[in-house]
Amino acid sequence: MYKKILVPFDDSEPARHALANALELVRGTDGEVCVLNVVEWRDYNAETFKIASRMSGVTGDSLDMGSISALDVEAENEEVRRVSASIDDLVSEGDHVSIAVVNGSPHDSIVDYARDMDFDCITMGHRGMGVIRGMLGSVCYSVLQKSTVPVLVVK
Repeated sequence: MYKKILVPFDDSEPARHALANALELVRGTDGEVCVLNVVEWRDYNAETFKIASRMSGVTGDSLDMGSISALDVEAENEEVRRVSASIDDLVSEGDHVSIAVVNGSPHDSIVDYARDMDFDCITMGHRGMGVIRGMLGSVCYSVLQKSTVPVLVVK
């Protein structure tokens, strides 16, 4: 039985089906589900961004990394609120659900997060309708190929 399930979530119907299935797998147990939202924000800490900012004169000689970090935290909190509102109809009282937001490419971020956070299973929709709409199923296929964690694909 799976006790710790990761569900990549992009607000698509397949992702919603995957979340519903993951919740059913752990309902009535002490298992937990983590809903993972992967975003592709700019990396404001990247050296190229620092150089470009200095060259443009927008930030002067030094970046105010504290202000940029605060913006990142606020953006992450906003994503958590948005995902929480989106999944509210699927989650029942007593379900152990958390929401995580990570920055990066979807397939690598999903695989890395599942491995690093020691998940028992990744449950995901067979295709999302996110950024890679033209390559249906490519994120799911890539996760299947790269993951050392079992992957449950939900149609």
